[in-house]
Amino acid sequence: MRKFAVVFSTLILIGVAAPSPSGAWELIGKKNVTDRLDRDIIYKPGPRRFGQIRLCVSRNPVRFYDVDVRFANGGHQDVKIARRINPGHCTRAIDLKGGRRDLRSVKFLYEETSLKLRRATVRLFAR
Repeated sequence: MRKFAVVFSTLILIGVAAPSPSGAWELIGKKNVTDRLDRDIIYKPGPRRFGQIRLCVSRNPVRFYDVDVRFANGGHQDVKIARRINPGHCTRAIDLKGGRRDLRSVKFLYEETSLKLRRATVRLFAR
């Protein structure tokens, strides 16, 4: 049984560490949004190049006011979303200027727009 657990754990780690197939969306990070205007940053660990990002929302709707993408070389890209994303939906695929870029972080200005007590969750994906 112990040998099985070690083999299973190793296979899990290999699967997690393996790069995603080209074209597949990779989860970079997630944040919970309060019901008031909120600012958050998702940092991307390690060097990896991406050509597109998208934001997906769950539990409650979120209104995005500003999204600022920072790159490892010090550059940045301001992304205008300025709309409400309902739970279970995502933004369009947002092309990063300059082709495939090494992301450093993505900063959000947003708010959760329902009257419910649950918080919304925003997930950042890249490919």
